[in-house]
Amino acid sequence: MLDRIKWKIREFMSGRNGLDELNKTLFLGSLILYVISAIIHNGVLYWLSLCGLIYYCYRAFSRNLWAREEENRKFVEFIEFRKLKFQQRKEYKIFKCKSCGRKIRVPRGKGKIEVTCPVCGNKTIHRT
Repeated sequence: MLDRIKWKIREFMSGRNGLDELNKTLFLGSLILYVISAIIHNGVLYWLSLCGLIYYCYRAFSRNLWAREEENRKFVEFIEFRKLKFQQRKEYKIFKCKSCGRKIRVPRGKGKIEVTCPVCGNKTIHRT
């Protein structure tokens, strides 16, 4: 009996997105928001948690795998960039080029230096 139920669930989920990093984060975030809203009796947090759960279900049961994989890839890249930036915060300072918007990483503790953007060649002076 249990094998038949497992087979039916697998058959239903074949060709669907299922769980990925973004879905795990959505579910955990929605659950945390729901608990907080129940503790402090805040309706706005309750509705935010409900919207998060609805989006989680939409992503989990979606058959548009390419779009869901693209969303997940962008989310993972964003998280990895934030982790890397946090790990390197004591060794490097990151500036944004004023003309093209590219992020430029320079070592800390070098005083006032001229930073040249590798993309557009714009030169600016920054204190590290």
